[in-house]
Amino acid sequence: MSAGRCDICERKPMYGNNVPFSQHRTRRRFVLNVQRRRIQVNGSPRMVNICTRCLRTMSKLPKER
Repeated sequence: MSAGRCDICERKPMYGNNVPFSQHRTRRRFVLNVQRRRIQVNGSPRMVNICTRCLRTMSKLPKER
């Protein structure tokens, strides 16, 4: 996988803080759930890295004809 980046929406990992009760902040990464799937891109099947949010959205949209 290409560093947790989605080929469709081009989202990438975000950064934030771990904040425990003691309020001692340490940096952390929020990484996307990226899957390698074969999907139709411009009429031809292609293997792409796609996040699960895009997969869910694609199943909701009507298919292009």
